[in-house]
Amino acid sequence: MSFGYSAVAEPVMRAPKTNDLQLDAVQANWMATATALSVPFGCLISSYVMRRGRKISMFVTSLISLAGWVTIYMSNSYEQILVGRTISGVSTGMAAVPTTVYVAEIAETKWRGRMVTWTSSFFALGILVVYVIGYIFKDNWRLMALMCALFPVVAIAVTLLVIPETPIWLRDQNRHEEALEIMKKFRGIPKDQPAPAELLLELKPRQQKKNQNLLKHLMKRSSLVPFVIMLSYFFFQQFSGTFVVIYNAVAIMDKSGVQVDPYIGAILIGVARFIASLLTAEMSRKFGQRISSVISGIGMTIFMGGLSLYLFLAENGTVISDKGMIPAACMMLYIFTSTLGYMIIPFAMVGEIFPSKVKDILSGLTVAIAYVFSAITIKIYPDMLKLMNMHGLFLFFAIISFVGVIFIVLFLPETKGKSLREIEDMFSKKKVFELSAEEADEESTSNAISLLRN
Repeated sequence: MSFGYSAVAEPVMRAPKTNDLQLDAVQANWMATATALSVPFGCLISSYVMRRGRKISMFVTSLISLAGWVTIYMSNSYEQILVGRTISGVSTGMAAVPTTVYVAEIAETKWRGRMVTWTSSFFALGILVVYVIGYIFKDNWRLMALMCALFPVVAIAVTLLVIPETPIWLRDQNRHEEALEIMKKFRGIPKDQPAPAELLLELKPRQQKKNQNLLKHLMKRSSLVPFVIMLSYFFFQQFSGTFVVIYNAVAIMDKSGVQVDPYIGAILIGVARFIASLLTAEMSRKFGQRISSVISGIGMTIFMGGLSLYLFLAENGTVISDKGMIPAACMMLYIFTSTLGYMIIPFAMVGEIFPSKVKDILSGLTVAIAYVFSAITIKIYPDMLKLMNMHGLFLFFAIISFVGVIFIVLFLPETKGKSLREIEDMFSKKKVFELSAEEADEESTSNAISLLRN
């Protein structure tokens, strides 16, 4: 919701008025950029807080989010708005990783590919909700902020009353009995029934060399290779224009030749993104991350390139009697296809691709750098627009989208159908030694005895 707020609040903040704050173009751009710049700090803070638990991380995130929205609502100056937007950005950064990590650590292998995309579905839903709020209260940015503040209040209550800690985190804290109890709950196994062998094997700690510190874990090939791959994917995600459109949806719809109320246009963008996010869950389950990402990148290239060509022809005097239907279709389909892969898949993958020992650090750091990319694109958007015009900017986005497809085909791994243990081994130099069914049962039974003794 913090991402989408600037898109709906900026027009009313810049409109001439006598009874409230008024921002100029530079101030309005900084209102959006302040959030984008502070998101990476939230990601880094999240890495620290997640080491104390996934649940506590989500609770702290909601508290900070509430503080940000209340600050914006009560602002009496441009500087106070920036403070509120910065706080909101920190909370958004903190929210980017824990939920995905949480889902990845509780889901069964056959469900994980679908479930890790659900967090991005709610990401899309949050943007849609704030666009709707912006349309309802289009003349009052304070009420927009107040409505947004209700959501972290609900999140605080749900986190405290409903959500348990993840079994994987409890396991890594040597709290084996709690981990087993909660894992049985997530798997629907009654308390009085013994845990099956595969569940015990899932909770079995990995053998680690003694006295191996955190830096040694970070420097392993199984940590560095996925880190580089995910950073590269996020680079293509951000510089293909996905977040620029989110932050500037109303203005972009207005400048793209779409003949509809810009606020309604922003809502349509939000609807397209939300529907596509739901479809992404099914696509990831059926086809995996690689195919979904390739389809996404090709679609973005086609529709952003088509929109660029349309605007180029229009700017050079070509009369197209389409009543704005072509740019509207291109924009909606760009949003739709971007959400099928580029927008969602990398955020989903950070929850599963890193080893458990360094997952909290590397997932937070990766998303932090991704949002640094985002802040750069948001800040230079007005300058690129002046330099390239709208058609040139969209062509740039199309080219980056296509180069991203080449990267995905060559380097992006497929994690569909693999357990977290298998994903970690996939990036290790050592060949994976797979247990036979009997050996798995035997080792699981031994592990069960060890758990009971602990």
